[in-house]
Amino acid sequence: MTAVDAAAPRRGTYANGERTRAALVDAAFEVFAEKGIERLSIRQLAEDIGTSHTALLHHFGSKDALLEAVMARREERDGPERERLLRDRGFLDAVPAIMELNAGVPGLIRLDTRLRVEGLDSDNPAHEFTTRRQDDFYASVISELEAEDAAGHLRAGLDLPVVAQLITSLVAGIQIAWLADPDVDMGAHLEAFMALIRA
Repeated sequence: MTAVDAAAPRRGTYANGERTRAALVDAAFEVFAEKGIERLSIRQLAEDIGTSHTALLHHFGSKDALLEAVMARREERDGPERERLLRDRGFLDAVPAIMELNAGVPGLIRLDTRLRVEGLDSDNPAHEFTTRRQDDFYASVISELEAEDAAGHLRAGLDLPVVAQLITSLVAGIQIAWLADPDVDMGAHLEAFMALIRA
């Protein structure tokens, strides 16, 4: 038996494990989006996904680690398109387009909104995760605004940290409005705000 032959079963087992892990992450996304994270034990989560809690613990170790995997999967799936829009269209035009894309994945907005609310409680398992995500989002908005300002695309005299906070708050708020009424045009609202700060 060659080394390649000997390694083949292990590679096959690894591939199967990765497929199983990916399927669990996709299923967990739907459960987290529908029910949140705070009141779900690992056993309840496993039951809703359709697997055993030992399988979840084997692949992820904890509910928090599973949540991290869900959000990493979201970034892996959606990140490249978001980056393309920012690169090709610039921040002011890309943000409304990104909101329109998000509207095509209702579970994504439900999950994001639930995590923001549940994560306000410092005792919640999602607190550290959501705080870090919010800080990263704010920092990325500041960076994009600085680039737009340097290019002369923003009105003179804007307080960029304040504008960044307004944008991050508008994104969170308009998502809640959209969940309550899907006829709300999230992209149009962000576009209207961007028009206010353009040069």
